[in-house]
Amino acid sequence: MKMVVPVENLEWLRDKFKSKGYNSLLLEWRIQKICGGYSRLTVRQLFYIICSRFAKDYPATRNFYKKVVYHSTKMRRVDLDLARKFRDPTREFTTPPLAYKKVVVFVEKDSIKNFISDIAAGYRLPIQVLRGYGSLTCFQKALARAKKKGVELILYLGDLDPSGIDIQRCMEGEMDSGLGAKIVRIAITWSQVRRLKPPSRRVNLKDSRAKKFIELHGDRCYEIEALRPRTLRRIVEEGFKKYLPADFLAAAKRMEVAARAVRPVTEKFRRLLEKEAFKLANLGWSPEDIRRELTKKYGR
Repeated sequence: MKMVVPVENLEWLRDKFKSKGYNSLLLEWRIQKICGGYSRLTVRQLFYIICSRFAKDYPATRNFYKKVVYHSTKMRRVDLDLARKFRDPTREFTTPPLAYKKVVVFVEKDSIKNFISDIAAGYRLPIQVLRGYGSLTCFQKALARAKKKGVELILYLGDLDPSGIDIQRCMEGEMDSGLGAKIVRIAITWSQVRRLKPPSRRVNLKDSRAKKFIELHGDRCYEIEALRPRTLRRIVEEGFKKYLPADFLAAAKRMEVAARAVRPVTEKFRRLLEKEAFKLANLGWSPEDIRRELTKKYGR
């Protein structure tokens, strides 16, 4: 790899993270720069961003993903501020309190959910993670759950690549089969690509859906994480405002104001409960007995 940053500008990384070799120093410098623009992200999201922004230097391969995991893990062990930015979401479906049941957000992968979960919670929208291109059964279960809950609209966030496009096609096909909800892609879209011109990468020719994608859209694809953080959050929030009714948005705003108002009280009550639980634990009470006692005392 040619020298794009003078090596003397990277010496502080060598001292801090004990890195060896220019390529390792450059990758860690780029990781630091990228993480500076995010308040939260996953290693998977970091991988996508690097491959999109520096497509000429880093291939979107399993081997390079392992390198990103190795370097980011080493860096997080040393830099606690960096470590706090990373999240590890595991739940496939999350529902906020007093959720708006007619609309649900479907995201292609964990990294997207991780980035927008606080926005969705503010608008009381549940999130369903599809975890990449799953089986038809996976989609049927997710869509059947949506139908059971009375969902009328699914807002979809996914990549513009062979898999991301096919996920949307598959869901639309299932809905046409009788599940009844409408699907709208709010990010990333072709109009956003034309307007914002985010970094792209070549289509993976090993993907069985690549040939059809290239015929329709060309040989470049776009990761949703390639959008700038603030831009992506703005796009998502604008999409939520566009498709949620005004009366619900007003109610969500009032709920947010109420939550802020009672936060000091709930925080004080949480500390009180923890203090009482700690006393009971010191007396040898089991977790089940502690829970039962505090529920009896405060659970009414």
